[in-house]
Amino acid sequence: MRTSQQKQNRDRAIPVIILSGFLGTGKTTLLKQWLHWSTEENLTPAVIMNEVGEVNLDGQQLPPEVAMKEMLGGCICCSFRGDFSTKLYELVQEEQPDVIYVECTGIAEPMELVESITEVSLYSDIVLTNIVTVVDAKHLGDLLDDESAIQKANRKMMRLLEEQIRAANTILLNKSDLATAEQLDKVQQHVKQWNAHASLVITDHAVVERELWIQSCIHAGGSLLLVEDDVQSIENTNNTHTQHDHLHVEHEKKDSHHHSHSHAHDFVTAWTHPISEPMDSERFENWLSTLPSNVYRAKGIVSFTDTTKRYMFQFAYRQSEFIPIAPQGEVKDVLVVIGEHLDTGLLQRTFEAAVYKA
Repeated sequence: MRTSQQKQNRDRAIPVIILSGFLGTGKTTLLKQWLHWSTEENLTPAVIMNEVGEVNLDGQQLPPEVAMKEMLGGCICCSFRGDFSTKLYELVQEEQPDVIYVECTGIAEPMELVESITEVSLYSDIVLTNIVTVVDAKHLGDLLDDESAIQKANRKMMRLLEEQIRAANTILLNKSDLATAEQLDKVQQHVKQWNAHASLVITDHAVVERELWIQSCIHAGGSLLLVEDDVQSIENTNNTHTQHDHLHVEHEKKDSHHHSHSHAHDFVTAWTHPISEPMDSERFENWLSTLPSNVYRAKGIVSFTDTTKRYMFQFAYRQSEFIPIAPQGEVKDVLVVIGEHLDTGLLQRTFEAAVYKA
């Protein structure tokens, strides 16, 4: 927390940076990098972490000294929207940070947060300075290569990806090392069609130039400029009635609206399953490989019978990664699966049969 002298010396609003992007694109990796730079510059960062699952797994990767508010078991842009304003205000009052990072769940529509941040800025010294959307270039490239998938099963996902891209003023095309040159070119063309005014940065492992972070927070003093054409396009997609004057946002209270419009992520569900005992690692990895195509991501903290280490695992786009960890505090093993219209009963039965039964 900042000292009283530091509070008195602050001569600008606290920058708020939204990190958006679909499940497994690299948002937390980017956040870890920016938190590191924050501490290097003797800045006090704070984080609002949103998870659609019931446990904050990504938060386990952050330094324990970073002040954090958790919003679990739902989406920050709709079911937790009112709570978000409260959490943001509390974070400012309790911690007086130099910069606030908001990591949305992968199914969030970031434009829905702009009004909430604007409302809090009316009675608290904050300013929205950047909406960064992280895109998995390989995954989007695969989708664009399969026109039939876009027209059928993936049309809702594409709508969500498009809204996240349209809302950004900085777009990272991450995991570009996994995409072909042709895919990367096609992805850039589509992204520019969806948002011609955002800064476009091609990255691997979410590594960006330090200057991008500096412009987002250290030199922050103005407001986020949303281009009129982009705002109108987002409004047409969402069937909202939002007017933007820099960061000033007003919602017209029309009878047909009242925030009851459907969200592009209404099709996404999450299954959280506590794990009571160590598993056979080979069986668990085999089970991950058999997950149906409607599973977008799985993650969790797990223990295995063939090692004393505990691991955080990430599964996205048919690839898995296991990282040894020492969890902060008392954290039990847990599995979270996120996907489209999940059959949670079937998931539980196949998991227990594959991992535990001989």
